[in-house]
Amino acid sequence: MTSPQTPRRRARRFGGRRTHLISLPTFTILLLLCGLLTPQDAAQALPATVDLKTAGSYSVLATNAIASTGNSTLSGNAGTSPGTAITGFPPGILTGSIHAGDGHAMIAQADLVAAYTDAADRASTASLAGDLAGRTLTPGVYRSSAALAVSTTLTLDAQNDPTAVFIFQIDAAFNTAAASSIVLVNGAQASNVFWQVVGAVSLGAASSFTGNILGLAAISIGADTSFIGRALTSNGAIAMASNIFMTEPPVNLRTAGTYSVLAGTSVVNSGGTTMSGSLGVSPGTGLTGFPPGLVTGSTHLGTAQSGTAQSDLQTAIDDAAARTPTTTLTGDLGGHTYNAGVYAAPGALNVGSSVTLDGQGTPNAVFIFQLDDTLTTSAGSTVRLINGAQPSRVFWQVDGAVLLGASSSFSGSIVGRAAITVGTNASFTGRALTRSGTVTLGGNTFTTEPTVNLGSASTYAILATTSVANTGNSSFDGDIGVSPGTAVTGFPPGVLTGTIHGGDAAAATAQVDLAAAYKDAAARPATAAISGDLAGRTLTSGVYKSAAALAISTTLTLDGQGNPNAIFIMQVDAAFNTAAGSSIILINGAQASRVYWQIAGAVSLGAASGFTGTILGMAAISIGAGVSYVGRALTSNGAVSMSTASSTSPAPAAGDLTATTAGAMLSGVTLLGTQPQFASGTSSQWSIVDARGTGAAWTLSVSATAPTSEAGTIETQARVLPVANLSITPGAITTGPNTDSAIGITAPQLALSTTSQTLIATSGPHRGTYLLTPTYSLMIPANAYRSNYSGAIDNSAMNPYVTVLTFTIS
Repeated sequence: MTSPQTPRRRARRFGGRRTHLISLPTFTILLLLCGLLTPQDAAQALPATVDLKTAGSYSVLATNAIASTGNSTLSGNAGTSPGTAITGFPPGILTGSIHAGDGHAMIAQADLVAAYTDAADRASTASLAGDLAGRTLTPGVYRSSAALAVSTTLTLDAQNDPTAVFIFQIDAAFNTAAASSIVLVNGAQASNVFWQVVGAVSLGAASSFTGNILGLAAISIGADTSFIGRALTSNGAIAMASNIFMTEPPVNLRTAGTYSVLAGTSVVNSGGTTMSGSLGVSPGTGLTGFPPGLVTGSTHLGTAQSGTAQSDLQTAIDDAAARTPTTTLTGDLGGHTYNAGVYAAPGALNVGSSVTLDGQGTPNAVFIFQLDDTLTTSAGSTVRLINGAQPSRVFWQVDGAVLLGASSSFSGSIVGRAAITVGTNASFTGRALTRSGTVTLGGNTFTTEPTVNLGSASTYAILATTSVANTGNSSFDGDIGVSPGTAVTGFPPGVLTGTIHGGDAAAATAQVDLAAAYKDAAARPATAAISGDLAGRTLTSGVYKSAAALAISTTLTLDGQGNPNAIFIMQVDAAFNTAAGSSIILINGAQASRVYWQIAGAVSLGAASGFTGTILGMAAISIGAGVSYVGRALTSNGAVSMSTASSTSPAPAAGDLTATTAGAMLSGVTLLGTQPQFASGTSSQWSIVDARGTGAAWTLSVSATAPTSEAGTIETQARVLPVANLSITPGAITTGPNTDSAIGITAPQLALSTTSQTLIATSGPHRGTYLLTPTYSLMIPANAYRSNYSGAIDNSAMNPYVTVLTFTIS
């Protein structure tokens, strides 16, 4: 049930491709072999709003130039037209594409002009003037004939209508002050906020802006400003500095985000559950099973802290429930792949096998699932995140009870209203938070942050873009690479256990993977701020942000608090240095493979110091004489120099070998009865992910039951076709990000058998994600039916032929 305080959703139904996706060592598919394709539901019309058309695919769109400094991150495209100047990418990164004066940008500019005209021509409902600081505005069309400003906070209140539209018509300049913010409440959506501005736009540093700027002059975005929406101008340039552009903001959990588990009445545990965050109960105080359960953070039973967290959880639930749905879901999510969006489910949902959430290359992608009923996952099921999707940006807003199956793997934050049961030995990357009821646990592992996927860069001790220069008897455990440069000097006398890659294809691939890893680490929401000198500090697991230069003059201690899954990510927006003789010490289970230093500026490690973790750099790295480090020194925009240094590669965090497959609906045929006929169909995309890190070979095998047609009124006996009449053609195999080459993978056409046979085989190493779209073909012999039945096979009693395919990945 939806609580009275939750705004009702206005869900729009969209047709969706249903697949039968499995991500288990062994799995089966019920394959519908004959029949007409199932039509998709038609999408309902979008709300009355300003239609951006192709311009909506852009985070920034200008006429003559876009200039970025620092590590800006865009979730969409960047384009100019008719100009062509786009600078600052890299180090800036974007999920979409750069369109510098091309046809796509030209069309987007035309669409922007139309959108600008539409917004400008709307009849105004109220007038504004001066500074909007402290104001709260409801939906409407607001006109200002002079310059407009926001010096502190402006609140836009949708009054529980997520389709509400806000249009601001400004006939002069528009600016926001440093650290100002535009806040959306009660269902207001950034996609429905439009700023039509005639004059120049200037957004202050470290501010938070929301909405779509439809400009007619230059746009300047201050350093470290976050932007939920788009900056589009049809007559000017755009300047930015270390900005983050998102289309859908994450749900703000506030203090509830520090908890792995938060319940209303009690938490009951059996077995060796471990939590990387805090545990809380409010208003109840019940807690059993700790120990043997282990809480890395703090425990709050009926305290003011857990009470505040419950209040923040309610706010988060209201926020998630009010987001405008983009798709309606029903039934079983198993076998589906979803991109970022807001998904509404009026009834119960379950995950029968595995569901995949695809970030499409952006770690800023947000997934929100709104469930009016229960959520159930089967034993051994998986919620799998790929292509940059982050558990911290996945939210399951559930009104009913949640039951996660034994040995399942779940990702995201459950923001619930009822009881949550986590099955025995289930793993959970995220948070289980509920306003009421009990959270029941059984030997579970709660990890708030996943590891950063380094891809092929994980084999490198040193990776640079311009050069690697060594002096003295350095020794490195791993590869050394440079790309696009080629200069690697000082070997010998330096030695390494791996291979030198000076400007070759392997180094180029590693640089691509490093860029993705840097983007991932930089996009993680910070859990705490750090600054200055970390000497003498002890930090527990978390994501730490420093806006200025950071240093370690003596000793920094990283405390895993008994949790070997603890993650430490240091986000440094400037330079980083360690003093001579300084050290980083890991205690209580902290692992070097789970420590990351994402650094925008230059890195300098002092002589004879001891360093731990993986440096993900965006500038030069200097390693002083006699430095000993456990980790990697990787930069995607600079050189690496060292002198008599030594490195040890941290033990990699082992992943899984999984396969995601799908069946197909074969084409309908007209039975002639005089000659063999063929029904064919194309499967949804398959993916095979090898995250084990070992490079060992793998195979995907398949077997089938004989295709069978049930008896009917005309065909009075069941018909069985030879199983070999069904064949699979795997087709071309392509690779995903952070993936070894597909060369050496064999995937021939295969006639099926009732015994298991190899469909795809590798000789190794083949680590990463491999994609293919197979086709199926069923041969129907001339005597398939005794009668002279003629006509399209539809839903008659004699239809369909059905077989069960069983796939095994090993």
